[in-house]
Amino acid sequence: MIYNTLFNPRYGRGLSPILNETLTALRQYDLPELALGRHEIDGEKIFMEVMTLTTGLAETRRAVLHQEYAEIHLLISGEERIDYGMLGDWQSELPYDEAQDLQLLDIIRHRQTLTMFPGMYAIFFPHEPHQVGCQLNTPMPIKKAVVKMHYTLLL
Repeated sequence: MIYNTLFNPRYGRGLSPILNETLTALRQYDLPELALGRHEIDGEKIFMEVMTLTTGLAETRRAVLHQEYAEIHLLISGEERIDYGMLGDWQSELPYDEAQDLQLLDIIRHRQTLTMFPGMYAIFFPHEPHQVGCQLNTPMPIKKAVVKMHYTLLL
């Protein structure tokens, strides 16, 4: 997991070239005006989903894990809390859904929390559980972009 802000002038320093290029591309968008829905960047290898949602209590949300895609969660407006865990810190009674590259799960120990404000991003790599859309203090509408990047691009 990587946590930073697009406002940091050294936001991409030390990252793989493809992550740096993708973050640089995100800086070029007029993020508040970005249309909701899917935006193709490089076919099925890199694409972005722009969405709105209302944050809620962490206890009402499930964490997720992906095996094929890394994700860049970029907050555009509002405030969001994202919880995450490490390998082995989660449990699930549900199988991995290969078609959706998704497994719903619960983080059961060593939960960590990120506080997200506009312009901040968190990168979650495959097999890193994360629980998004959690409220900080009160429920709040947010707008965010989630860039999905196939893991083979990071090798």
